[in-house]
Amino acid sequence: MRDIISWLRRKRIFAMDVDAYENLRIIAARRQRSPEEVAAQVFEQIVQEQDVQTWAMGCWEQLSPRQRQIAAYVCRGDSTRQIAAQLNISQTTVKSHIEMILRKFDVPNRIVLRQLLAPWDLSDYL
Repeated sequence: MRDIISWLRRKRIFAMDVDAYENLRIIAARRQRSPEEVAAQVFEQIVQEQDVQTWAMGCWEQLSPRQRQIAAYVCRGDSTRQIAAQLNISQTTVKSHIEMILRKFDVPNRIVLRQLLAPWDLSDYL
């Protein structure tokens, strides 16, 4: 991890179009920072988000096909009752699957799961 952090902090050259640089310059001025500092910070945030999404994909791959389906319904905002009715299974079974999904993702509740998977298109699982 330290190798990555030192790599992120080294001097880098960014190529971007004029509009993107102008936006970067405006943001940097608002934050009272140099464009280079803001670009490095944005890059570091992107790398961190990519790490989170890579980790989440590993968790997703640990789910059974039914758990993936239920996770997709949870992320859509469906209730336990709605999921049970749509899949023709008991609410107890749905609750059991949801508990296992939350455990595999190591998240405390459905809201955090939704936030974690918000960038994903789960429509194929519905």
